[in-house]
Amino acid sequence: MSAEVSSNPSLTTVRVESLKGWLPVDAVVANERPGLCWMDMQGVRLSEPFFQQTVERLRAELPARPEIFTEFDALVQLEKISDSLRPSGFIFHSSRCGSTLVANACKALNNSIVISEAYAIDKLVGRFSTDGSDGGVKELLYSIFVRGAVNALGQRTTGKERHFFVKFSSCSVAQLGRIQRIWPDVPWLFLYRNPTETIVSNLSSIPEWLEPDKEARLLADILQTSETEVNNMTRAELCARAIARFYSIAYQFANGNSMLLNYDQLSLPVLLSVIRFFKIGPSTVEVEAVTRASQIYSKDIYSERAFIADSDTKQLVASALVREMAERWATGPYQLLEQKRTEIASTQNGEAC
Repeated sequence: MSAEVSSNPSLTTVRVESLKGWLPVDAVVANERPGLCWMDMQGVRLSEPFFQQTVERLRAELPARPEIFTEFDALVQLEKISDSLRPSGFIFHSSRCGSTLVANACKALNNSIVISEAYAIDKLVGRFSTDGSDGGVKELLYSIFVRGAVNALGQRTTGKERHFFVKFSSCSVAQLGRIQRIWPDVPWLFLYRNPTETIVSNLSSIPEWLEPDKEARLLADILQTSETEVNNMTRAELCARAIARFYSIAYQFANGNSMLLNYDQLSLPVLLSVIRFFKIGPSTVEVEAVTRASQIYSKDIYSERAFIADSDTKQLVASALVREMAERWATGPYQLLEQKRTEIASTQNGEAC
């Protein structure tokens, strides 16, 4: 298998065995060839809230840190020989709704791997929308590559790892059905929030997925409309319609193997119930660690800022346009999802009795 070292354009041959302990850190195109960028991350602690933040820290600490480019088939070969964990649980979300807090709670468990919004996974999942939506050979290939990317990121590097969680980007919710088909037995969580509050949060700090000039094709597929219409929408409308689709998709696929969780429910007891939903019984020490994680602002790299609930603030600052878009596009799907959450919770509680 040929591979291109990112610091040197010359081609070298890489044995797939040498990729053990290397993680795919991005899905890229190099010299017109689509593939993956890999980084040696043996012994590296994924301490930042997001996987890519850890990658950037490593690059800053050692600019000459070697990175390798391979084509996607490396994932298939590595899957055959790697010592990887099966996913313990998946975390999906509708954006700005507490999913990072849940991921950090999972990270507080001893010997856990938590991969949060890794580009290698989410870009490959996005290919279903932009290049593999016909249900043909490409869809099958992307399913294999997504499975391989998750497997590669779940490699044991110390031999002690016991739990493995993946948090997907919000746009990956659009492919929830396909992800379910790849891992039908993995329990999954969907977090969501009042649509007005979600729109306010996204408009106050625009995420990349909400920039039509970069993601028009992906957004058009999510919204089931044209790229032209996407480009003509205000960001408030675009956000409202996107989260409405996320609500609707979660509603469609929610079942007994899923948990629906509203941001307003978040608390220490609920975080512990999520961990138990993932079939993990936390120890006393782990409960203490989760408690500490729940008190910190989840996206603070340095874990110094205290968590402060902000629902009331976001409701106060919501503009008339935001409220109009939320009501027109997202309130109905949100209310249906709330009903489904109550139904599933009631069923699960009944089974537990």
